[in-house]
Amino acid sequence: MIFKNYYFIPILLFFLSYAVLYIKKNNPYNSFIFLIYFTFAIQSVIVIAGLDKYHFTMIIPIDLMIFFNSWILMLIVILFELLYKAKYIVIYATPIVIAALLISYFAPSMDINAILKVDSWLLIAHIVLILTGDSLFTLAFILSLIYILQERKLKLKKNLKIINSGNKNSGGKNEGRLFNFRRNFNYFNLGKGYNLELLDNMNYQCLKLGFPALTAGIVIGIYLSSALFKSVASVKPIEIISLITWLIYAILLHERVAKGLRGNKAAMLSIAGFIMIILTVGFSLYLFPEFHGLK
Repeated sequence: MIFKNYYFIPILLFFLSYAVLYIKKNNPYNSFIFLIYFTFAIQSVIVIAGLDKYHFTMIIPIDLMIFFNSWILMLIVILFELLYKAKYIVIYATPIVIAALLISYFAPSMDINAILKVDSWLLIAHIVLILTGDSLFTLAFILSLIYILQERKLKLKKNLKIINSGNKNSGGKNEGRLFNFRRNFNYFNLGKGYNLELLDNMNYQCLKLGFPALTAGIVIGIYLSSALFKSVASVKPIEIISLITWLIYAILLHERVAKGLRGNKAAMLSIAGFIMIILTVGFSLYLFPEFHGLK
């Protein structure tokens, strides 16, 4: 429990980064993104310390695994933000990371125990691949929501903004802190709306990277499961749900590559796939904990 207290450090720092947008008047984005990067560095230190604490063995606390998942998601968000210069990704995705951090702190004290007589690195590879795939699909979900909302706004001849307000230099001395908060958000150039083509392309890249990671993770997971239950033929509910999730993204990838599926329909399928991921996690960790060795 003492180690879990460190989880609150990145939570508080992430909240502080948003507070900067409320307080700071000049160049709020620079301060915001600096705090995001700094907090991610703190996350990285905690992840390394947590893994070292358990000597990179196959006894992994469930809270540390969720914390590790939040770290992977934050890493992917930062990489996409840097690669595509899409500043709004960070501001939309970070609350999901905060939610994951809170879940990791309040998660029950259960361990994924070393009940499989296999190489520990095989289990680690399974976990990393699954979490990476899920994180990429989470980002695709966020991008899909932004796409759908922006498309709807464009049809109404409006632009999507986090907070509707005037331009960066609008307002006078009596504008107040709330309006300063709105003005600071506009520093992200959010008032200009989001490029639908760029959103769709980023969504596609998440799919291209996430699907192979998920596929490899599932294959390793089936192997580990067969080692646990001494039979490849035994089918577990978690495997069925995982394969359904895989099938949704396989169809989506096929439609995008073979038939050029783009835009709203692709976004809707990404959202459906993400919902299946949530169901998979629920079945995996709570309804059928024995299938992952949780005690």
